[in-house]
Amino acid sequence: MDAYIYIQVEPGKVPAVMTGLATVQGVRKAVTVIGKWDVLALIEAPDLPHIANSILAGIHTIEGIFRTNTALVVPADRVGLAGWGGAPSPVPIPNVCFVHIKAQVGAAAGLVERMADIQDVSGVAVLSGEYDLLVCVAQPWEVASGMILERIHALPGVESTNTLVSVNYEEPDEDRDQFSTWS
Repeated sequence: MDAYIYIQVEPGKVPAVMTGLATVQGVRKAVTVIGKWDVLALIEAPDLPHIANSILAGIHTIEGIFRTNTALVVPADRVGLAGWGGAPSPVPIPNVCFVHIKAQVGAAAGLVERMADIQDVSGVAVLSGEYDLLVCVAQPWEVASGMILERIHALPGVESTNTLVSVNYEEPDEDRDQFSTWS
């Protein structure tokens, strides 16, 4: 069983949170993102109680985490996609866009299948919660934004989208003289 954990972080605490996430059992990958959330993490566990335990006893104890939201991945067979060999669930990596899709009632399975026809879609998951689908467009924002507007928004059954842009965040070097570039 997989779940995506959306994390809001206190200002200045992203490096500590990312380090802390690496120690939580079940967290497969995490990436910093720009949007409503600061970090997107993917957690794996054998069942829902293990996911809940990893979140409550692990993630929620990391200093700097302000708020979380959990979206469980719905198994493919639950939405009529048993045996479907399409894109895997998106993995949180830097320099891609994670598009959340709110689908019209009954449209999720068809949208998942149509995502396989869109170039640079590297992952699709059906989710519980606010959005029905999570789609990874494996392009930086400058390219992905056009694909999202032209290809994804145009699909029948898409009600709305919300995109998180992942970034390769590196902690600023505090020893750098921040005024040295001023003339």
